[in-house]
Amino acid sequence: MTLLPIVARELRVASRRRSTYWVRASAALTVIVAGTFFFLAMQREQQQSEVIAKVLFGIMTGSAVLYCLLSGVRYTADCLSEEKREGTLGLLFLTDLKGYDVVLGKLAATSLNAFYCVLAVVPMLAVPLLMGGVTLGEFGRMALVAVNTLFFSLTLGMCISALSRSARKTMAITFLLLLVVTAILPACGTWLAFHNRVLGRMGMPQVRPVFLLLSAGHGFYLAWDVSSPLAPGKTKPPALMLCAGANAGSYGAMAATPSAPPFAGACSMQTPFFGWPRESV
Repeated sequence: MTLLPIVARELRVASRRRSTYWVRASAALTVIVAGTFFFLAMQREQQQSEVIAKVLFGIMTGSAVLYCLLSGVRYTADCLSEEKREGTLGLLFLTDLKGYDVVLGKLAATSLNAFYCVLAVVPMLAVPLLMGGVTLGEFGRMALVAVNTLFFSLTLGMCISALSRSARKTMAITFLLLLVVTAILPACGTWLAFHNRVLGRMGMPQVRPVFLLLSAGHGFYLAWDVSSPLAPGKTKPPALMLCAGANAGSYGAMAATPSAPPFAGACSMQTPFFGWPRESV
């Protein structure tokens, strides 16, 4: 039997779709056009090449991280819930497929275009590196932050999709959770630091790490060489986001398996799970 058969099938199907190639080319072309526009606008102001490279790199990487952050809402927030609404998810478990086969297959099918977009954009981020003002370490950390943000967002959307049937509800909850971990929790930590007068270097509020662990914005900030006073911890937020994404994905796989629900001890054999009796699966 083929390892991960649904993933292999979805990859073969995606390789025959024209949109797979057009999306990748369109993403790279959009970055090239936008980068050229900002480059010409700043060059008209007679800025130094290092300053232009730094600003251009910040705009391009910030847009890439924002796209990765919202990819879960667009691509995976309704992937499993749609199968449950149509009643086709239970049929998959009549075969020899496991929960991780279904989840990884849906992940490959729905997130392939998002991954290709990021894969096409990352080489464009190296253009400011050739202009000076941006170090190789900054480029590598920014690429790592973008990829891990994409993985975290996609797996979070899939986890929420495994727990609900409504498309609007799953997309709204996914967006709300992303907003909480990215903006609301860091804002609360900053307010508490101001309120308790806990100041760090240069009089800036020293926010507790628990408020910043999953924030893509904090990982984006720490990826810079010059602007960040917390240089020793540069790679921690991306690594923690990767672990959180893996946990969300594993929970989604467990929740999507009718034969092994997350709270199996509290469920009897007659308890319907995702809309059908477990004994019929």
